[in-house]
Amino acid sequence: MHAYHWKRPTETLNPVGFYTVKDLIVTRPGSTILNTNLVYNCATGLDNQHSVPHEDDYFSQSSRNKIVIEERVIVADGVACDVWGHWLVDYLPRFGVVKAMMGEQFSNLKILLPHSTPEWIYQFLAFACGVSRDKIVGYNPGADIVLCKEAILPSYCYTNEFSFHSFVRDFYNSLTPPDEAVKKTRKILISRSNYMHSNRQLSHRAAFEELALQRGYEIIQPEKLSLEEQIQVFSEAAAVVGEHGSGMHSTLFSAPGTVVGCLGFWNAVQLHIGYLMGHQNVYVTKNCKWPTPERNEYVMDCTPDELNSFLEKVDSLIPQ
Repeated sequence: MHAYHWKRPTETLNPVGFYTVKDLIVTRPGSTILNTNLVYNCATGLDNQHSVPHEDDYFSQSSRNKIVIEERVIVADGVACDVWGHWLVDYLPRFGVVKAMMGEQFSNLKILLPHSTPEWIYQFLAFACGVSRDKIVGYNPGADIVLCKEAILPSYCYTNEFSFHSFVRDFYNSLTPPDEAVKKTRKILISRSNYMHSNRQLSHRAAFEELALQRGYEIIQPEKLSLEEQIQVFSEAAAVVGEHGSGMHSTLFSAPGTVVGCLGFWNAVQLHIGYLMGHQNVYVTKNCKWPTPERNEYVMDCTPDELNSFLEKVDSLIPQ
């Protein structure tokens, strides 16, 4: 079964780097047109060579508001570009690749982002890559069409279904304190209680959090913490538990040996993060159901007994 599974790890990884291209057209995050081909149109790093209607000049014949960027500009975001987990896994490392390869020249480059970009993304780019706000060029997807006279397209830092390049580990390790400087004793539960209207619902969330509190876990809502505070929390963790979701991807800041427990569904991204960073992963998938056409919800009906057993297993794996 493993040999034919579409999410199996790859035996070889693609190298990381970037392309420099002329006259790149951007219509929205993740949708870039070069000549008459849609070059990127997803968050998986695959080259999607879908043909677009041939015109003598796609840019000039567009009815959208036109923006021309003459300076060299990095185009490195994509779909779901306002989601924390996508920035951690998909996009931030791409900017790191350009910085690592360009050195001091990186500070002279412009970066293209939508006007709707959340504030935490600007903070993330400043903290991780030293990007100042005046280097950001904004546009309105859907209303604007952007012509980049010289664009830098960084590679994604994984191959196929999230087999990560070691650059990702080195990049995130560079943002965390040295292992010997951090006491890794905290037990963290990542709470999704602020997302009551999402399509991922844990039926016994209150019981889960109460059981965790009884075992000495801290209940954390990462969205209420600064970036620096989040890095500190995850780098000091001996164990991190939570529900299926991108908040768990912040374990990229957690040290080797950290026990990472997740409720609901085998998650290729989380498992590959665990492999990359040297974590111990624990999953509960019993009584968890994927969305269906009739019910667009992730159902997680783990019983209190199953939740307690899950926490017991996680605790038993914490290095003494």
